[in-house]
Amino acid sequence: MQVERAPGRALLPHRDEKIRTGLELAAVDQRRKLLELGRDLGVRLHYGAMFSCIEILTILYLYWMRLRPSEPDWPERDRFILSKGHAAPALYAVLAACGFFPESEFRRFRKLSGILQGHPDRTKTPGVDCSTGSLGQGFAVACGMGLAARMDGAAYRVFTLLSDGECNEGSIWEAALIAANLELDTVTALLDRNRMSSYGPMEGRNDVEPLAEKWAAFGWKVLECDGHDFFALSTALSAAQECRSKPSIIVCHTIKNRGIPAAEGRHMPSNYALEERNCREALERLDMRERELTDGPADG
Repeated sequence: MQVERAPGRALLPHRDEKIRTGLELAAVDQRRKLLELGRDLGVRLHYGAMFSCIEILTILYLYWMRLRPSEPDWPERDRFILSKGHAAPALYAVLAACGFFPESEFRRFRKLSGILQGHPDRTKTPGVDCSTGSLGQGFAVACGMGLAARMDGAAYRVFTLLSDGECNEGSIWEAALIAANLELDTVTALLDRNRMSSYGPMEGRNDVEPLAEKWAAFGWKVLECDGHDFFALSTALSAAQECRSKPSIIVCHTIKNRGIPAAEGRHMPSNYALEERNCREALERLDMRERELTDGPADG
């Protein structure tokens, strides 16, 4: 499903239920697309990493960022880097929804002849600004892009999505320190705070708490919001845009495997195949949610 994009960088008006409903329906469609991808191709996917960030990617691509899908290399476009590159199919879903490429490309997912690989590849996929995969590296590239924008006198902004487990990487903090020292205020990071890593809960292992305080100590403006709430995300993005002389990070509190009843909020393997009954149950829940959004909740 291709949807009409908003002009970009505008605060989502509170109580504008038409816009919110459109974004909610788009998020339902992204989740459905990913479930069908895993089912139809019989592949293992990073469902937890993908499903916790659907709303984040949806509001960025369908509402907030300035883009031209018909001109992927438009010089004035906002840049986005998926630092948590294992969630690539979620990025592909929103890129297809925007019209960067046809949905038929999903049939060639992870095939040598296809443009959609297991991790984002800027040489293959229209709309991808940076090839990522090794955790900790994409964030540093985003900071470098922010510096490049300043040196070129360009007006674009840079957005990057990273995970809380990724904050175990030393390269994250090196780049964070440099970006703050250089006052790169056109860089906005969104942190998918689902409190799970590939090896289990963050708590009790190499935990990153107090996470917000760490980013503040490194010189970043820190914002926090519900990462599944479009109004909250829009408010945080607007506040980040207004910040001057320092980069911003939005700690998005999310639920891993959001929308998969058999896995939601639970620790699962890093990537896994959904059993048929669990996939069917998740699709049924999405159908129910879609009906609620279009027709209103059922009586009872």
